[in-house]
Amino acid sequence: MDMSPATSPARRRCLLGLAALACFASAGVSAQGKGPVRSIDVAQTDDGYVATVVMAAAVPLSIAWDVLTDFDNMAKWVPNLKESKIVSRDGNVMTVEQKGTARFGLLSFPYTSVRKMQLDPQKTIQATQVSGNMKRLMSLMKVSADGTGTRLDYRLELVPSSIASAVLSPDFLKSEITEQFTAIVAEMVRRSK
Repeated sequence: MDMSPATSPARRRCLLGLAALACFASAGVSAQGKGPVRSIDVAQTDDGYVATVVMAAAVPLSIAWDVLTDFDNMAKWVPNLKESKIVSRDGNVMTVEQKGTARFGLLSFPYTSVRKMQLDPQKTIQATQVSGNMKRLMSLMKVSADGTGTRLDYRLELVPSSIASAVLSPDFLKSEITEQFTAIVAEMVRRSK
């Protein structure tokens, strides 16, 4: 039996551990809890997924809110978005159309989402898909002051279409959500300087 350092059981465990740590870190969550995502859970339901995410942004609530509701400019800083625009507005209710490509490793799929956004200023953003690639998509973002920063609590419920279901998985969703919100929080921080 070859027990060279490259193939020893201890070496294999170390390499597997490093690979797992790299995957964990690439999802935007480090062992020290750095990065904006503090916790993320994606559960598979009978026909879709439910994601719950807790994030922190070291910016005032007003800046966090401004970035979260800057729908016309989101494609400038959210990596998977190609287009984002408000197509109608009535007070604190608006319709937003977004187009982009979701990617996870070699897997990807283009998407279009038209959502009705109901805003309770500096408190919540409730989004319901009106049309798009998912059979059903609803989300709720709650923002609250947390010391000198802002806490963001996000819940997403989605039922994929048959095409999207071939690509979507809990790991895919964790990766997409983490990438999106890491970019969004980075924009918040940029604006606060």
